[in-house]
Amino acid sequence: MDNLLSGTSIVFHSLEVVLWVVAGLGAFLIGFKLLSENLQSVANKGLRKLFDKTSKNKLAGVGIGAGATVLMQSSGATTVMVIGFVNAGMMTLYQATAIIMGANIGTTITTILFAVGLTSVGKYFMVLSFAGIFLSMLFKQGKAKSWSLTVAGFGLVFLGLTLISLCMKSDFIQNSDFIRNMLKFEINPAWLESIILLLIGAAITAVMQSSTAVNGIMLTMLATGLFGTEVGNRIYFIVLGTNIGTCVTALISSLGASTNAKRAALIHFLFNTFGAIIFLFVLNIWHGFGDFWFRIIGNPEMELALFHLAFNLICTLIFLPMTGVFVKITEAVVKEKKEEEKIRITYMDERMLATPTVAIAQLQKEAVLLGNRCMDNLKLSFDGFINKDVSVADEVAKENDEINLTSKQITDYLIKVSGATVSVHDDTRISILYHAIGDMLRISEISDNIVKYTKTTVEKELVFSDNVIVSLKEMYQNIVDLYKIAIEIFETKSGEKYPELEYIEDCIDGMRKALIDGHIKRLNEGSCDARNSAVFINLVSNLERVGDHITFIAHSIDELN
Repeated sequence: MDNLLSGTSIVFHSLEVVLWVVAGLGAFLIGFKLLSENLQSVANKGLRKLFDKTSKNKLAGVGIGAGATVLMQSSGATTVMVIGFVNAGMMTLYQATAIIMGANIGTTITTILFAVGLTSVGKYFMVLSFAGIFLSMLFKQGKAKSWSLTVAGFGLVFLGLTLISLCMKSDFIQNSDFIRNMLKFEINPAWLESIILLLIGAAITAVMQSSTAVNGIMLTMLATGLFGTEVGNRIYFIVLGTNIGTCVTALISSLGASTNAKRAALIHFLFNTFGAIIFLFVLNIWHGFGDFWFRIIGNPEMELALFHLAFNLICTLIFLPMTGVFVKITEAVVKEKKEEEKIRITYMDERMLATPTVAIAQLQKEAVLLGNRCMDNLKLSFDGFINKDVSVADEVAKENDEINLTSKQITDYLIKVSGATVSVHDDTRISILYHAIGDMLRISEISDNIVKYTKTTVEKELVFSDNVIVSLKEMYQNIVDLYKIAIEIFETKSGEKYPELEYIEDCIDGMRKALIDGHIKRLNEGSCDARNSAVFINLVSNLERVGDHITFIAHSIDELN
């Protein structure tokens, strides 16, 4: 009976320890997610500047990738963002490859910080979880709230690690032969064991979506002596696996993206996999590496952290000169579709929504592109009227449909961005884009009206004098000039060219009045066909309306003031 009670007590005690470990792991992952997401939010402007400076400098790309990952505390987040930039055409595959390599280096910094003993003061940092959540309740939005949640995430990370550490030090864990033997299982031949350990590391990381989290837990196990003092090579195989597992996030994010975005995700996977394979061979040949590395470092936790850093540094040194090879491999594997659908959205990508400032900047570029398309369609319809060419009707209608679909996509993105935590400045920029896109759509609709006037002109065989045609062309040219100035104001957010804008708009308004007055005079003189009136007056009025909408686009930036 005593043995039964004793056995029952052990079972309940072991279950309690496991539950505490799971709870600690949950707190760690929630904290890590809060820390990563909110650091991205407050650092997005800086990240955009970093990525814009990549140019063709590979070393700069590596440094930027490492720096961005340290800021966001996630190589997966950096890589996903890079894939988004590639998908949007902001970045080439060559630039992306260098940044991805740097991201792998950056992800080791957190592990090193844990290894130097930062977790030993975790009981003091745990308080930050309460402080951060309390402050986030005071701040409803903006950077203050993001910083508060960052602090809370920082505290939860240490709360989780401290809980796991305490559980690892419990008598049940320390004296459990079953757990110790499970962690030290042996399979023959040794190379098969190394592959299994690598796959275990990859699988756990893929599930947890964070190689840093997995390495942090392994550091805690090392610190509590669960692996013993001399870990040999076995733990390094798990570390190699974590580098492969962390690619899963990027691979998933590339589904449904452009061909180049898929290639960028594949480059990330190939880089980590090739590196892991090289080290797998080295460690299987050099069986005493673990003991050698331990004698040099002398600290199990630092031993693992520095191995992770050394792995990524060496792989970067080996593969950085081979950037072109990686690009060619991915181009051979991921083929360009022969008849790839036309992508309506050029600059924007779903992955950028995590960084609202970057997303808004890209949406502005998209809006400018949309405005250019509206003006091109206006030109097509106007030229059709001048040349009495009704065949442009289908092309104008088709382009209008495309423009409407694009504007809907941009608006959907704006809704998603506005739903995130954004600054007052960014919120105003979102409002500006809403208004500008509305005016651009009005221009597109007017091109459809002009096509109708062309059909009426051809059907009724209406004739306009050469002088009238010249005046209409002059009015249209003023509209083109007005748009160039308006779009420059819209892009630069500077009102310096307002006087020039107003002058040209006044010229357009004056031309409308002069053209209509001249038409009425000709009617009174009997030198003009009265059937022309409806088409002519509506056409001139519509052209003036285009000028008004263009001016509204320029003045939309007034909200910033």
